[in-house]
Amino acid sequence: MSRLRVAVLMGGPSPERDVSLHTGRQILAALDPARYEALPVEVLRDGRWVLGGGPPPALSGGEVPAEGGALAVRPGAIGIDRVLQQGPVDVVLVAMHGPYGEDGTVQGLLELVGVPYTGSGVLASALAMDKLRSRQLFAFNKIPVPATVPVTRARMAGEWHRVAGEVSATLGYPCVVKPNALGSSIGVTVVREPEGLRGACEAALAYGDAVLVEEYIRGTEITGAVLEDPATGQAQALPLVEIVPRREFFTYEAKYTPGASEEICPARLPEAVAERAQELAVRAHQVLGCRDMSRVDMFVRDGRVIVLEVNTIPGMTAVSLLPRAARAAGIEFPALLDRLIACALRRRA
Repeated sequence: MSRLRVAVLMGGPSPERDVSLHTGRQILAALDPARYEALPVEVLRDGRWVLGGGPPPALSGGEVPAEGGALAVRPGAIGIDRVLQQGPVDVVLVAMHGPYGEDGTVQGLLELVGVPYTGSGVLASALAMDKLRSRQLFAFNKIPVPATVPVTRARMAGEWHRVAGEVSATLGYPCVVKPNALGSSIGVTVVREPEGLRGACEAALAYGDAVLVEEYIRGTEITGAVLEDPATGQAQALPLVEIVPRREFFTYEAKYTPGASEEICPARLPEAVAERAQELAVRAHQVLGCRDMSRVDMFVRDGRVIVLEVNTIPGMTAVSLLPRAARAAGIEFPALLDRLIACALRRRA
């Protein structure tokens, strides 16, 4: 039987580009060469695509400095049409994180060219990336979410005193400021005094047009991975992972630096609380219309589970949480990739 041709799509222009490249390389190394012909495809910062010809570490990131500090694209940059002209692609395994890769953008492009791909579709991807919109949907469906004050550029410019007053009255201090549509804890600040609020909001607005100011939750941080059965599409909750960061919160460094946080699976929770968290993870996955997989970040405070956000393309690096949860359920990383590919191919049938 001929091998399936699997394009592993990584990179992109988002601030989570480096994490995406790590994810893509881990996937390429884990795909069974007896079953798959793996095709590394890197999206450069300028949106052009590169076909990788060597082993995974040969992908250098796409750009090299040119004279005068400008960016020079390395030879071989082409468009998606040229990638498809190299031969039929049976499935695209999407390993792009953040804007352009996890927000429905690349999913829409793949829908247009008619190539099956792993993960959620256009709408669910866009909703999950937009924390404010997803929380509104969660609240409507009685899924507990943090108290939140949304702040836009217009509010910053025209009614800052009202924003500051609303944060003080509704949330108090400390509070957390984060970009509305970004992951990996990039741009997140814990604000302890009112004087630091404006600067934190301005820093987060560097990553988009809106930020969230939310309550600072003291409790147990957990994440619940959801994995669908490729035969039936039935969503199931994997064992919960408890996160104990060695810093103030689960920062970018704590997420991607080995040893920077302690991750305990299964989470040390009372059985009833763990069951509630797993139930909410599946419900959040379904409310947004996610498919194949997701990772739902949550807190437990005084026995009550609070849902923060849903990640439709969780990290797949050596320290990532979804592969860890899958392993605890008896699903090793290569088998996890097999399942995701099977889910995508099932939609083509």
